[in-house]
Amino acid sequence: MKQAILLLSFGTPCEKSDLVPYMTSIRHGKAPSEGELEVLTARYDAIGQWDNVNLQTMGEQQKKSLETLLGVEDIYLAYLHKPHSMEQAIKAIVDAGYTSILSIVTSPFYSVVGTGAYERKLQAILQEYSHISLDNIQSWWDRSQFIEYWSSRLANLNPTQADTICIFSAHSVPVTTVGDYVFHITSAAEKIAERVNLNHWCTAWQSAPPYGEWLGPTIETVIEQALLEGAKRIICVPFGFVSDHVEILYDNDILCRRIVEVTGAVYERVPMPNGNALFMAGMAEAIKERINK
Repeated sequence: MKQAILLLSFGTPCEKSDLVPYMTSIRHGKAPSEGELEVLTARYDAIGQWDNVNLQTMGEQQKKSLETLLGVEDIYLAYLHKPHSMEQAIKAIVDAGYTSILSIVTSPFYSVVGTGAYERKLQAILQEYSHISLDNIQSWWDRSQFIEYWSSRLANLNPTQADTICIFSAHSVPVTTVGDYVFHITSAAEKIAERVNLNHWCTAWQSAPPYGEWLGPTIETVIEQALLEGAKRIICVPFGFVSDHVEILYDNDILCRRIVEVTGAVYERVPMPNGNALFMAGMAEAIKERINK
């Protein structure tokens, strides 16, 4: 049996013309209004999306890093919210003669609406290819490399000062789909906090849409409360995400920074892994372990 490795990523718009189909996919077929599109465009403008090749090619960079770590050349890359990307990847895999696919999502934590969305779409596409089997690695946050990456980068910021609070954040999910998501996020945060000997830390949730009932408290609320309680320095640790993109560079580095600095406090953030070899080694280890079973 030949097995292809399929790396799955969220995707990002590369040109302004990509925004409407991109957001329409994220919103399950509902196109953004003109007003919403103006707001979204302004946010991507603010982070320099249209001129930043690194932001536009992050998935490709992570794929190359993973191929180097695994010593293979046949990793396929597909995006959830780029038109036909997953369909094209599956067709290429089939055309290459593979009969089995091992998929892994760049996101380290499993949630029904997050990683689960990739699985559901893959299964729907594979209905046309009954001879192809699918195995999904649902999460890999418990790898030592994942914990080590965030611990070492956080430690570099001297986070144990008395007036400092570290806020670990991940993407919010609908309250009806929580499952083990909160437990895993909290467990990972506890491991990192213990490794770094943190005195003051908490978890928060970000990037929830303005509709429905989503998991809280929001990162904005947590920051405001920390400042009210006397924190003079806020360190954001968005370890539920894997790379620089609008939810980090705008939501954290612009919106959250504004909340912090208007009070005279200091805002800092742990650097995102992107294609970092240590971080990607956690993903590679998860793949090797599954292949060798």
